[in-house]
Amino acid sequence: MITRLELKKIVSSPIVLTLLLLFTAFNLYLIYVDAPKSEDVEKINEVIDEYGSLMDKDGRFLLRDSYEIGLESWNARNGKAFESASEFFRAENYYPAVDSGEISDQELEKIIDLNVKESILLTSEGLEEQYQKLDLLKNAEVQIELFGIQGEAAETVREQYQSLIPRLEEIKSSQDHLHVFLPGKIFRTHSLVFKTLFGVVLFQIMLLVVLFTAFSTNYEFDQGTHLVAFSTRRGRMLMWDKLLAALSATGMVTAFLLLATFGTYFIAVDYSRLWHMPISTGFMIEPDGNPFISWWNFSFIQYFWLGILLIFVLQILFTLITFVLSLWLKNSYVVFIVFAILFGLGLLVPGEMPKNSVLSLYTTFNPSSLVLGSKKWWMESGAFTTFKYFEMVTAGVWMSGFILAGWFSMKKFHMRNL
Repeated sequence: MITRLELKKIVSSPIVLTLLLLFTAFNLYLIYVDAPKSEDVEKINEVIDEYGSLMDKDGRFLLRDSYEIGLESWNARNGKAFESASEFFRAENYYPAVDSGEISDQELEKIIDLNVKESILLTSEGLEEQYQKLDLLKNAEVQIELFGIQGEAAETVREQYQSLIPRLEEIKSSQDHLHVFLPGKIFRTHSLVFKTLFGVVLFQIMLLVVLFTAFSTNYEFDQGTHLVAFSTRRGRMLMWDKLLAALSATGMVTAFLLLATFGTYFIAVDYSRLWHMPISTGFMIEPDGNPFISWWNFSFIQYFWLGILLIFVLQILFTLITFVLSLWLKNSYVVFIVFAILFGLGLLVPGEMPKNSVLSLYTTFNPSSLVLGSKKWWMESGAFTTFKYFEMVTAGVWMSGFILAGWFSMKKFHMRNL
């Protein structure tokens, strides 16, 4: 009963409700601005439906045959002699033809389809060459030099990249990198989903969780009624009810924001042909040219659900951290400020460690680094966080630590003077 009342106090708070609505509106705006247009996605889906997703030699042969026949036919109908569909889209060809009405809408649609096929063919051929030349140890040396890492730390980075090589060979042998996906160099959907939207949602929920957990746990202290509320043994037990209510509210707001954001995104962008594509496909490579090499063979949907699971785990962890801070600090404003300082330290401390010490790597095993690194969870992610079990170790160790800290803090709270 008390837990239900505490939960009602949280979910009916005008601040929480207002922030939830504002955050949802902001996320929908991001999707409206950055999500690929449905007609572009539809053209990729049509190619997958007709020729399959794997663009190996056989897949490319079928697609190229169709492309060349289609281009020859289009040239004959429109009196042109383009050697490639992309030639039509050069400014000196495209604007005169469209402005004069020389090309009908139907013919324009057909040359766009041919251009999509051409783009897929060129991308897949380029990926074959790029992955054959890909040298992870060379990438490790680039990272080491970029960040000035030396000594034992540099050796650890080399070891981690060395241990990723079998996975790269597996990707090449299974041809996971040749599966068609929304082109990353055009749409950047991996960054949009796993960096922009995951990152924004993580921060938004974290802000709400810290806010209502601190507010609920410190309510009696902030109102000056703590001497009455906690004067009895049962009164002290009230903190367990508050923790349970805060955890329940965390689950509710996390589920709401995730559902509102990604429900809208996947309604707006048709991923029906893409759910089971490998997350390591080379078609996702973005303008920086770096491939996404996951430690395990995940499909897009598996990778997505793992990310959602980690978001829930992180928000539970943030609830526990806020709860422990509240038991000791007894002031919601101070708790909020201390939490922000701790979060900032998680980002600053690794950078202050000696670059020849493994501490510069191991201090990145903290929740702040996890939150900022959502784009490359479970995959090669740079010198400091490319460890096979980085996410699991970080979340597991910090969660265990704050479960113990919460239990210890409650024991102290039961015994000490108010």
